[in-house]
Amino acid sequence: MRVQVGYATADIGINTVETVLRLWVLVYYTDVVGLSAWLAGLASALAVVWDAVTDPIMGVISDRTRHRFGGRRGYLPIGGVLLALGVLTVFWPPALDGQAAKFAWLLGSYCFLNTGMTVLSVPFMAMAGEMTEVPHERVVLFGWRFAFCNLGALLAAVLPQVCGGAATTTASAMPAISTVAAMLVVVTALCSWFATARVRFLMPPLQDTPLLRAFAVPFGNAAFRPLLLAYVVANTGIGINAATFSYYYQHVLELGEADTLNVLAVFMGVFTLSILAWVKLSKRFGKIRPMVVGAGTLGIGTTLLYLLVPVGGYAWVMGVGAIGLGAFVGSVVLIDTLLTDVLDHDFLRTRQLRSGLFFGVWRFASKMARALALVTVGAVLDVAGFVEQGREQPPSVDTALILLFAPGVGACFVGAAWILRRYRFDDAAQARVRALLLRRARREVGGDVERTSNLH
Repeated sequence: MRVQVGYATADIGINTVETVLRLWVLVYYTDVVGLSAWLAGLASALAVVWDAVTDPIMGVISDRTRHRFGGRRGYLPIGGVLLALGVLTVFWPPALDGQAAKFAWLLGSYCFLNTGMTVLSVPFMAMAGEMTEVPHERVVLFGWRFAFCNLGALLAAVLPQVCGGAATTTASAMPAISTVAAMLVVVTALCSWFATARVRFLMPPLQDTPLLRAFAVPFGNAAFRPLLLAYVVANTGIGINAATFSYYYQHVLELGEADTLNVLAVFMGVFTLSILAWVKLSKRFGKIRPMVVGAGTLGIGTTLLYLLVPVGGYAWVMGVGAIGLGAFVGSVVLIDTLLTDVLDHDFLRTRQLRSGLFFGVWRFASKMARALALVTVGAVLDVAGFVEQGREQPPSVDTALILLFAPGVGACFVGAAWILRRYRFDDAAQARVRALLLRRARREVGGDVERTSNLH
């Protein structure tokens, strides 16, 4: 238990930064720095694309790493420091004149931040598949990760109220919030590094596949492709939701800053608590069915609620949205647990354990989905006539936000549910793979014993 909790701790810092970026980077640069919505969305999207491209590279590097600090885990303190410096760089810009300078600063600092995020998160995620071979233990390990991941998101929702001070809005308080987030990243990364010091990892054999050719390897796995598609579709919805959350609540529902943060905090709390229930459901019914039901319900509920909720409907979004729909979000994040099953399938086929590469491509796809969401939101708001600096918005902006936040997000979750419903690498198939791996391992051990006996 100590190792499980200690390992998962790094996700607190990682997701605090992720949530701060998803919710506030566009708002901060449009309302405080004064960058246009289109350029802010473009710079953020390009930085996320950079992050996506570096993820598979870091995955291959971590697959090939052997050093006295423990393989992949040696990157945790390095990535923690780089990520902390990056978040400070993004939210502490110097005085900048002109749209070009502001765009360049956001693009450069965000790329630097995402480099640190890659160095930390890709080896960290890949470690989970090598800490245990037992499928349900992996689900529990991911359950701890998701719980701490949501704790980081909850902290991101609470930090504006704690660090706001004399700031009139959350956006103007972002320098102080980013300082706390940076310290949290370093501390939690070091906690995970120390907690896993005595873990005996399943060390994969060194790869001899050329770096560029290695990127295409995961797509040759038939169990990986549809799972990745469902993950991308779901993450596109999550990205649109996060990018439009603050705009929708303030401009469409006309809720105050305090009410918006309260809804976010309750949503994250319910989301975190619901993960235990989804882990238990996955143990009883398998992973696929709970995810299909949960994602489908979330998509339909999101569409109906945010199309029909009245202006000022704080009680509706708190009760139905934060509490009701928040309980279903845990089903979506369980998609990650299926990837470790795919790694077993790949290991059976190739005799290589390529966790870093698969998780790198996994994160590459999620970042591309997020980049698509950012570009879409920035472009749609710009076409709708979004006005910077927090001034009164034209009615077309409200219409655009409603379409993005309700049917736009809902369709993504329903699409992910449809893909997962047709997914064939279920728990029964995974059990057969595990049985074949066990049979092969016993056969190889028997062969080693026989060869040793012959030598004697």
